[in-house]
Amino acid sequence: MTEDAIISTDRGTGRVPTVKKSGFYYNWGPQAWIDMWMSNAMLVKKAMLLISHTFVPILRLSGDQEQVDRDYAAIKSRRELIKWSDSPREKWRKRYGNFVREVEWALLELRKYYSQKQYEEIVIGTAVAVSHETSGDFLKMMNSMSEKNKNKKPRASRDGSKKPGRWATFMFETFNPAHWLTGPATITEYDPANGLTVMEIPDCGWHTCARADSLPNPNALPEEGCLNICKGPFEALFNGEGGGLKMEFDPHLPETSCTVRMSWDAR
Repeated sequence: MTEDAIISTDRGTGRVPTVKKSGFYYNWGPQAWIDMWMSNAMLVKKAMLLISHTFVPILRLSGDQEQVDRDYAAIKSRRELIKWSDSPREKWRKRYGNFVREVEWALLELRKYYSQKQYEEIVIGTAVAVSHETSGDFLKMMNSMSEKNKNKKPRASRDGSKKPGRWATFMFETFNPAHWLTGPATITEYDPANGLTVMEIPDCGWHTCARADSLPNPNALPEEGCLNICKGPFEALFNGEGGGLKMEFDPHLPETSCTVRMSWDAR
């Protein structure tokens, strides 16, 4: 890996320790409700269709159709059911875990039939195309982050650091529209005047929402989806074109942590 490919914050002590959150506010507070709603809108109503309407039909054409149907039914039988008494946080966890489990199965199966290039075209290419078609509002909201911060004047902190202030930290931890994808995260570098924000995810929800023994490969993290449903599509969708938002994901596999670098043309 070249020096330019290393996210600068990771060269030092940018990573943050894992903090297991719990309690009433974490399970029932504003962020829990946002995550519950987003998981239903983005995963149940949209992303799940990527599995059932694209990946499974391709697998049926690629291998033994009856075996594919049996295996798909078996992995779906592991779904955690949503209960009316579940907290918003628990509903988010179950929906996220169900999606990760099933998409990981589909990706591992696709690997058996296609070359790396073909696999990426099917998985990343389709995810990007579907996002443009079904999630225009979410993409617009994410891109607005860079537009709102353009031409901001630099603010000098008392200690000379580039961490966000208390109000920005509170807003990020309470009303973060991307929290449904990552789980708890910390901004370790915040420099909107120069078009840079670095976020550390100590224990990504992609790897923690589904029980390990329910995954298609219980002895490994769901890395296929991490790299090809999260990292690959997001980096393709937000590639800095025209000075807009650019996202770079650095999952610390085989750890469950990740560094996300967001940059844009600040002029």
